[in-house]
Amino acid sequence: MKEYKDYLQEAGNVHLAYYVEAADILGIEYKILVHRLLAQFKYGEKIWYIINTATPLTNSPSATIAKRKNLTNLVLENSKLPVPKQVPLYSAIDAIKFFDTYKRVVIKPSQQLGGIGITLLPNTEEDVIEAFKIAKEKTHAKGGADVLGEEFIDGQNYRLLVLGDNVIGAVRRKAAHVIGDGQHTIQELVDISNSQRERDILKPIKLDNEVNLRLNELDMKLDSIPEYGQEIILRYSCNLTTGGTTEECISEVGNYYKDLAVKAIKSLGMEFGGVDIITPDITNEAKCAINEINYNPGLRLHYKVDKGEVVKVAIPIMEYIRNKYLNS
Repeated sequence: MKEYKDYLQEAGNVHLAYYVEAADILGIEYKILVHRLLAQFKYGEKIWYIINTATPLTNSPSATIAKRKNLTNLVLENSKLPVPKQVPLYSAIDAIKFFDTYKRVVIKPSQQLGGIGITLLPNTEEDVIEAFKIAKEKTHAKGGADVLGEEFIDGQNYRLLVLGDNVIGAVRRKAAHVIGDGQHTIQELVDISNSQRERDILKPIKLDNEVNLRLNELDMKLDSIPEYGQEIILRYSCNLTTGGTTEECISEVGNYYKDLAVKAIKSLGMEFGGVDIITPDITNEAKCAINEINYNPGLRLHYKVDKGEVVKVAIPIMEYIRNKYLNS
């Protein structure tokens, strides 16, 4: 039996490699048509394709809604699902007014992936102006509101992976962090961590304005030396692409959140997607919010966990697609 590294070499893309591995396990034929991008899958007379992370399970209108964070927020709110207060920001003045009203806020592009351009909890009006500028530069939106202001919700971040009527995977997402050893500076600890992340085929901890804001809060700098065992949270956002980590936790997820995630995916007209939920308690109903919907979720969050068992979520996804085609 091949190892994952063999599938990765064959597919040239970490996301495709998981699907190719699952296909091999399930006896589904596959062919890499474009290295690092496109794979064809065949079972009997049925053929389907996966492009990077895009599967046949998401339709175009649903993808467009999920891609635009303001539309996602609107649709979820219309479906009576919990979401943070969100408003379009057309200027830095709008951003300052929003900050003055809500104090604990998030400034982010209305359309973007991987946490790029997001600033959480700016402290001053100068921070807000800089956050607005960053979000506007990084947005993929064309016309309308390029930037969104969002109420900050306290709690931990979770990604629930929904397939049909079920949650097939769940991870607790933790922001980029380092653990002090009493000898190395924060910069050196980041360099050590990034070396390991490179070996694990993960994006490095990114040092940017958000890290500077966070360290200022802690009255620390990159050349500060944390005490032995001291955990230094470097960011507010938890994205894997900026240095975050994940812990598998599906056994902890209460039915309230599983039902919430399934309803969220269905409210957008989708069969498959990742639901980002912020809550102080994933076991029981509490004040929470659905932060985002990922219409073509990457699977690394479930395969590259820091703690807990790896859940090979690509297998049930490929089974679902196979059965869907067989029954059509």
